[in-house]
Amino acid sequence: MTGPWDEELAALRTLYLRESGGRIDDLDRVLDRLERDGSDAQALQDLRRGFHGFAGSGTTYGMPAVSALGLEGERRCSAVGSGPVVAADVKGWRKGVAALRREILAAAQGGAAAPGEAGREVERPMPSVLVIQEEGAEREGLVRALGQESFTVRAAAGLEAAAGVRGGRLPDAVIVDAAGDQVAAFAFVEHLRAQPGGDRPVVFVVGGHGGVLDRVEAIHCGADGHFAKPIDVLALVRRLRFLLDRESAEPPRILSVEDDPQQAAFLRTVLGSAGYELRVVEDPARLESELAAFRPDLVLMDILLPGVSGYDLVRSLRQDERHATLPVIILTTQGELDARIEAARAGGDEHLVKPVSPALLLSTVAARVERSRFLRLLVERDGLTGLLTHTALLERARAVVAKKRRDPARESTWIMIDLDHFKAINDGHGHPTGDQVLVRLAGLLRARLRQADVVGRYGGEEFAVVLEDLTSADASRLMERLRAEFAAIDHRSREGAEFRVTFSAGLASLEDGESVSAWVHAADQALYAAKAGGRNRIVTAPARR
Repeated sequence: MTGPWDEELAALRTLYLRESGGRIDDLDRVLDRLERDGSDAQALQDLRRGFHGFAGSGTTYGMPAVSALGLEGERRCSAVGSGPVVAADVKGWRKGVAALRREILAAAQGGAAAPGEAGREVERPMPSVLVIQEEGAEREGLVRALGQESFTVRAAAGLEAAAGVRGGRLPDAVIVDAAGDQVAAFAFVEHLRAQPGGDRPVVFVVGGHGGVLDRVEAIHCGADGHFAKPIDVLALVRRLRFLLDRESAEPPRILSVEDDPQQAAFLRTVLGSAGYELRVVEDPARLESELAAFRPDLVLMDILLPGVSGYDLVRSLRQDERHATLPVIILTTQGELDARIEAARAGGDEHLVKPVSPALLLSTVAARVERSRFLRLLVERDGLTGLLTHTALLERARAVVAKKRRDPARESTWIMIDLDHFKAINDGHGHPTGDQVLVRLAGLLRARLRQADVVGRYGGEEFAVVLEDLTSADASRLMERLRAEFAAIDHRSREGAEFRVTFSAGLASLEDGESVSAWVHAADQALYAAKAGGRNRIVTAPARR
């Protein structure tokens, strides 16, 4: 069904395409300036602003790939920080600008982008990690484990060898071994934090004991975490990914149950200024439907509401296992001890008294949201691969099916991936080596797919991917590239034996009115066909209607 604004939107899209060529030319000219002078801060700012414009506008006019390319360019600008820009940076940006030009040209001509490129993001560069530790088996194991998790790792033998990082380009993360000289290690972290852009990298300190006082000292010097030896690499990687993903994560969603317009306006102003997305529910009867549609990270609950008490609403939330861990901050004018006790009994996480200061509100919300998101990561992520669990994967799939019902033209593809002859790998090389293969495939999927794509471990050696806004043909081409890339990876067992592994995959497009189970079954049948056809291949399920 068309709306009365469709004609105007089409005219705006035509104007957008006409003007985009000049804007892309401007990006090329800015890159010329940066090529001549990598320390030109104004040029870097102009480049970021230019990419930002495409990031915020492409999807509006039906070109999600343009938004993705703009977002990637903007992210690369942020990663550079205060510079200086080097030749590799410019080369990467030029590739992005060229891809933008192709997308705009294809849209202006009414066609599609080059095969396999439509709707895809530019491959994200792997996060860089600097490991500062003396040479040895311990460092070698940590570097190897991080590399398998799709990090770009550089090692330095001690603090003196790593001194150059304080005057040059900063990595995305730094892991400092403090076992030898804790005082020097903490001083290094403090010096790193004092540099321009020094607040950006994630910093972990590794120590020999990991007692409470050691952790406190590490935090005081500016570290984001302290890990005791022997290092729990999986826990370190989980925390590292969580902290690195915060910058690119979508804005936290806050749901406010509030019937006072003035208080709602106050919350909207304060939380909006900090980048939060706020939705206000004036009628408590709509709370359940808003929770399902908005999927908030946190709830702000007023107590005096029409027809019901806020305490009772919180109790009802806590009876639903879907919301058992959802943070709830109770806002009330009652500051007495009895009110605080009632809030705690109802299941509230915090009790703030109105009028609440903006600083206190923001700090409380930020702390609760960060803790909640990390707990959700622990619950929803597979402990070995860091991908979504089976349950979380199906929950995301149900959301995709719901979108399809609202917008039948939307295209989505379920991909079922299974490692070929995986039992033979476990039997011949041992289960730890098999785990390494699973981690390696998970890292490849994470590195090559878009951040918005849904990637999970379906069970055992089976993985599943949900791609939105891609045709079945484009999804198949993408998986063919991933299949070939994974098949070329050399794996090594603990005994030093080298071997290669392949995978098979089945694809199924989501059809109108189809359930999640039927969609998954269709992809599963295509996977069986790929296995029966000789493995190491991609098969697309036929149309079901």
